Amino acid sequence: MKKEKEVNGEIGEKSPELKNGFSHSESDSNSIETASEESNSEIEQEIPVEQKEGAFSNFPISEETIKLLKGQGVTFLFPIQAKTFYHVYNGKDLVSQARTGTGKTFSFAIPLIEKLQGELQDRKTGRSPKVLVLAPTGELANQVSKDFSDITKKLAVACFYGGTPYGGQIDRMRNGIDILVGTPGRIRDHIQNGKLDFTKLKHVVLDEMLDMGFAEQVEEILCVWVFNVAKKYMKSTYEQVDLIGKKTQKTAISVEHPAIKCHWSQRAAVIGDVIRVYSGHQGRAIVFCETKKEAQELSQNSAITQNGLSLHGDIPQRQREITLKGFRNVAFGVLVATDVAATEPDVLEVCK
Repeated sequence: MKKEKEVNGEIGEKSPELKNGFSHSESDSNSIETASEESNSEIEQEIPVEQKEGAFSNFPISEETIKLLKGQGVTFLFPIQAKTFYHVYNGKDLVSQARTGTGKTFSFAIPLIEKLQGELQDRKTGRSPKVLVLAPTGELANQVSKDFSDITKKLAVACFYGGTPYGGQIDRMRNGIDILVGTPGRIRDHIQNGKLDFTKLKHVVLDEMLDMGFAEQVEEILCVWVFNVAKKYMKSTYEQVDLIGKKTQKTAISVEHPAIKCHWSQRAAVIGDVIRVYSGHQGRAIVFCETKKEAQELSQNSAITQNGLSLHGDIPQRQREITLKGFRNVAFGVLVATDVAATEPDVLEVCK
């Protein structure tokens, strides 16, 4: 008998019982095979197109990485990951855009890890990074670094950002780094101090930085500001993957955008009422303010009865991490923040 078609990534022979239960005339054999194909066709139709296109078997992903991905609950590549994989893997310049929560970090982390692991030769101490990922905040840099570390055990991943000791970061450089994730300010400090070597750098990722005002710092690091002058500095054949396009809603599809008109003096009271209506007394909410002063004052307003805390650029990095940890653990209900928290993964969790 022929082998059955592939279903869910597994291929199996027809069972011995089926073979022994029918005569093996030509007509019987054909009828059995046709029924099998029709059944398989129905099963295949039930598998979403996204899962078919994102099947691991469509990409040069190692078994070790697949095992680690499955440990993170990832069983196939999401659309942004599938559409950008080969662009990144083949070293092409790329600009990509997708909604929050659609797996953008893994869209560059998976192919870069597979590329580097396939080239593993020099494992000497003191080796300089081949991948640099720049992120706007320490919180996001930490999350991106963790995402890399979760799906590779062969590559050395380091995370450098402000408010953390320099000594430990210098030790990491002495031991050798394959993938470096960091904020522009701290990366620039190490370059200016002559500690960080980018002569072996092959891949650069600018993550969530296009509108964050870091152009000058990034240009100082790379002598390039990729997005604003992409055609000047990137290859003429650079690729663009945009899963949002001209759609009016560019945020996560789970987010609604109601508007409530009120006098500025009543704003704190209205916000407090909205929080109670949508999240209750035990729920979590994030309130974004335009300025640090507004965030600080609103977090202390009596209208915010869910024990609000503020998060903004004037708060030391260590305290910001403590605040975010408390928010994750529901130690308090309301986080009042400037855009310093805009890229924090907990924002998506609150919106679910």
